[in-house]
Formats: sequence, structure tokens, C-alpha cells
Amino acid sequence: MRRLLCLLLTASAALGAQDPALRDTLASAKALWATQGDRDGAAAKFESILGALEPSARALDEGWTRVLCETYNWMAVLDDRTAGKKAQAPKRLESLLELDPDYDIDRTITNPRLQAAFDALRAARFGRVKLSLDPAGGVLTVDGKARRAEPGMHWMAPGAHAAAYARIGFQPQDVKFDVAVKDTRALDFKLARTSSVITVYTSPAGAELLVDGKTRGLSRGQVPTDRSYLADRAGVKPDQLSDGFPIADLAPGKHLLEVRLPCHRTRRLEIPAALTTPFADQELEPVKLEPSRGTLTVQSAVPGGQLILSGLDMGRVPVQDLQVCAQAYDLQVKYPAGSFTQRIEIQEGKALTLTARPKPRLTYAGFEGSDDFAGRERLLGMLGTLGGRLHEVAFFTAAKGESLKDCLARLRSGRETELILWARPAPGRSVQQVELILSTLTGQEERLTVMPLENDPLGSLAARMERQPALREPWAGLTLLDLPGGAYVLEADSAAQKAGVKPGRTLTEAGGRPVATVADFRKALAEATGGTLTVSQGEAPVKLAVVPMPAELPVNAPYLCYPLVLADLRLRYLGAQGDEASLLRLDQALALMHFREYDKALEVLRDARMVSVQGVSQGTLDYYTGFCLLHMGSVYLRDAAQSFNQALKYPQATLFGPGGPLLAPLARQALQDLQP
Repeated sequence: MRRLLCLLLTASAALGAQDPALRDTLASAKALWATQGDRDGAAAKFESILGALEPSARALDEGWTRVLCETYNWMAVLDDRTAGKKAQAPKRLESLLELDPDYDIDRTITNPRLQAAFDALRAARFGRVKLSLDPAGGVLTVDGKARRAEPGMHWMAPGAHAAAYARIGFQPQDVKFDVAVKDTRALDFKLARTSSVITVYTSPAGAELLVDGKTRGLSRGQVPTDRSYLADRAGVKPDQLSDGFPIADLAPGKHLLEVRLPCHRTRRLEIPAALTTPFADQELEPVKLEPSRGTLTVQSAVPGGQLILSGLDMGRVPVQDLQVCAQAYDLQVKYPAGSFTQRIEIQEGKALTLTARPKPRLTYAGFEGSDDFAGRERLLGMLGTLGGRLHEVAFFTAAKGESLKDCLARLRSGRETELILWARPAPGRSVQQVELILSTLTGQEERLTVMPLENDPLGSLAARMERQPALREPWAGLTLLDLPGGAYVLEADSAAQKAGVKPGRTLTEAGGRPVATVADFRKALAEATGGTLTVSQGEAPVKLAVVPMPAELPVNAPYLCYPLVLADLRLRYLGAQGDEASLLRLDQALALMHFREYDKALEVLRDARMVSVQGVSQGTLDYYTGFCLLHMGSVYLRDAAQSFNQALKYPQATLFGPGGPLLAPLARQALQDLQP
């Protein structure tokens, strides 16, 4: 059976290789002669068909073989009626018989003389086979070529032949036989049943059918005309119902049939035991699949993002209530700089909304050198799959076969990434140590030495890349100090004092739990819900408003990966406005200070302006502007003094966060230090 299916696929390939327009050419040629009497025009079209099909005549499938035979028939009739070409007519008939001796000419267009010549030629060169098929409707091949499975008399070339007949649900049968000229022999196929055959029709076509969890194939085609009543049962048009899909080889007993199609609800049907035994042909009621969709909304404050769902381009973001199939997707938003990726699940009838922002693209460019060392392949494998451990970047690798040098050049010239990771043997150290270099396109980098054979050589890097700095922190208006007596309220803003908090006294309770240290209070503050926090100083509890306030990026935190932090801040800045944009510029400058690049940090700070004057605010920007100028040499001391004086105009401005130290005393100290 498998061999027969392979033969059918081969035949289908041959069919697909022909130009379907040849059928139209055949119809046009017949019309030119039959209705217009244009023999020359018809002959030219017939000759074009012969020129296209004759070179591959032996490889044609049954359908195209009939087209070629029909063309020979018409050309024989034309030649017989054309002076000077009569001698070619018998040769056309010979070509037809050599191709398919079982083809019968069209006797309505062929004159009696040619009919007699054709019959005599066939009878003199070929023998006959009386074919019987039980059951009908199977697949017949003769000498490896598919033939029409029709019982009755068939002409065949003399000699030895091999035939095979198969039908799903029956044991296939192979027969070898001989044919003699002018002889007739019987060829009987009687197949034994091996299982019931259950035929399934689906709407729409293209559905996957599974029995007991194992796929059987896809429904195809359109329901035959004699079964069009099945479409009425399913409540669909005939062109919306597939052809029958036969399922055989079912063991006696119950079975589970699943019918799946993307964007549709899966149907699960029980095949009862009565349909599997005794063996018979069965036909299920048509299976109609209902659409299964949900909606997707993708918001983005950054312009220019292209939404990709599992490889399909869905247009620009933002998108609102996009109708999509209910299934899982690999979602990506490609921005001019950065990329956003997330695995999502769309549920039927549900709406999913998410906010996308560009995240840094990290490209692993490769390993420098070919030095062999213990653990090399293991480490290279871990580097190539590092993206599976990272959620804060979109991970890519060098193109297949691309060298490290070529990859670095491509990335830097095309700006196709924000971060580059590559590795090499650690310079001046044992070959058992490898140096990892992680760099931004503008050159800010960090280097990490790892040992390939340690338990997790990339663990430290992955952990720091997953750690994101907190750029805002909850604030309730209180500045506390740890003293022997507890958490002392050093300062309380006007709102906290109005609520009843008294500066100069300890805080005893926050969020319903005792407070003994500043850390206890910060924990309660971080866990506050509803935008409020209840506190007590040993008296009646008071309720404070909790709001997120800006916090500085720490400059030298060992748990942060600063190339990634800087790349991420640059992307966050895209689309940001007002004070939010200026805070991101401040944090970019602080990240650059980590790399001691004070000139670049100063360039970033000069573009920032804030309306806020309390906490991390405009005064903070001015202070750090002066700080950068101090590190750029004596020629900038005067400018540094101007920046520190500007910072003094904001007495409520702080460093680090809303509860950090006031910067005014620090600015005064800096000015004093600048005095000659």
C-alpha cells in the first residue's frame, strides 16, 4: 500500500509539472476546427500540445496521458483530411497505441476507414485482459503506473506484467501475469477485509484528524456531487465541505476521534465499537468546526514598532482589538532600535492587552580563536543558548557560518543590535579561563572571566542581566533614621504632618506590624496596597498616602550589568516626555559615570530639564552637572561652580531618592572646596 501511495505521489508530481493551460489549448483547437473549420489554426495548436507533452510521454500521469492520446486522435483525423499528410494519419494512431493501447478513439469524429485501421492495428499488436475488481473503488497500478480501476475488457501490450490493487480497509493484492497477442485472459482481484473503513467529512477542509492521539492526515478537496446532501446536514454549502477522509486499521472497540484546525474549536467524537466490528464501510455525520478567536491589543508609546505574530507581519503598533486565532503565539515588536518579545496565549472569546516597549537586542557574535580546551564545546553551547535564560533582552546569534570579525563589523555598521557579546581565551591567563566581553555599540563594556568547567559559568552574568534597577520607589513623606530607641522620624513632609506624624519621635508600627528599624518600615512601605500605609507612633494610627517617586540609578552596584542598563535606558527614553524623559537622561548620565565617561554624561545632562523641585529633581540634575565638570579638569571649574550655585536654588532637592540626603549642603561644600 505504501508503494502504491508513493506511485500516486510521483504521478501527482508529473501532473503538476505540466502547464494547465494546455487543456485550454486542446479545447480551443477542437473549437477552431469543429465550429470555424480552421484546420491550419487547429493543427498549429495540436502541434504545440504534442511539442509540450511528447518529450515526457512515458512519465505522464493518467490524465495527461489521455490529453496526449486525444491530441493524437485529432491529429490523425486532420492529417487524413489534408492533402499531402494522409500518410501521417496511421503513424499518429500508432503513437497513440504505443502510449496507451487501452485508449479508445473518438468514433464520432473518426471516419470508418480510420476506425477500421485503428481496430486492426490494435488487434494485431496487443492482447486483452478481462479485469474484475472486488470491491470496486480501489487503486490499480500496472507495471508501476496508475491505471483506471474499471472492470471489463482492457487492451495491453504483450509480455510479462505486474499489477497491484489496493483499497483502504482491505489486504492489498499483487499479481504477475502474461499477455499474448490476440489472446484474452482473466485478471481477478478479490481483496480480503482487514478492518472497517470510517469516512469523515469536515467543514472546512484542511482539518487534521487524529485517532486516539495519533494523526491520520488532513481532510482535503470538496464533497462529491453525489454526496452533496451531506453539506445540507452540516448547514454549509457544498464547497465548504471536504471530500471524505477514510480511516481504517481500527482495532475492535471504542476510539477517540479529534478534528483540529487552526482558528477553530477542536471537536472530539467517540467512534463507538459498533462501527469497528463487524467490518464494514461506515460514514460519520459531517464534522463542522466553529471558529475560535480572541482579540489582541498591543499598546506602545514608542513609534515605529512592527508587530510580528509567530512570523506573520500584523502591521504597526499600536493595534486595537485585533481579531486573531485563539492559540499560543511568539509575539515580537520590531522597533527601529530595540525589540520586544513575549510568548502569549490568546483564549477563545477573551481580550488580551499588553504594553510593548523596545528592549535591548543582544547578539552573541562568537568566540575568538580556535584554541582547544576542556569545556570549550560546553561553554560555546551555553553561550549560543543564553537567550533562554534572559527576559530583559531580545537574544540573537551570528548568522550561520559568519566569522566573529564579520559579525562584529556587520553589527557595528548596520546598528542591528544594542549589545554585543563575544568570548575569547583570557589574555595572559590559563587556557582554562575565558573572557566574556559585553559591550554597547558606543563602546561601554564590561569583561568577565569565567572557567568553562565550573558548574554554571554564565550564572553570574545571567543573574545580573535579569536584575533591573528600581528607578522609582514608594514614598510616604517620611525620612527615618535608625537610633537605639527605634526608627526615628527625622523629617516629615507637610502631608505627613497634617495626617498626624510628629517629627522627632520614633515610629512604632507600619502596615499593622511592629517597626523597630528603618528596614522594617521600608518593607511595610514596599508591601503597601491601595496607595496608602497606616502608621503609628504609639498613639492612634494615621493613614499616609503612598506615591512612587524617582530614585537614582546606583553608580556602582555589583548586582547590575551596566552595559545592559545603559542600553535599556536609551531605549526607554524613546517616546518619553517631560520629567520622565529628563529622569531617564539623568540615569543615563549616572550609567556613563559608572564607566568614568564624564564628558558623555555631561552631554546627556545638558539636554535634561525638570519641572519638579523636590526629591530627585532639577536641583539633582544641576548638582551632577557640576560633579561631571569637576572631573573634566581645571578649565571647567568655573562652570562647575555655576552648576553648584544653580543647585542651591532647590533646597528640597535630594540625592539617591525621595528620602535621600538634601543636596544643598553637599553643593555648599563643593563650592567651598573650589575656593582658592
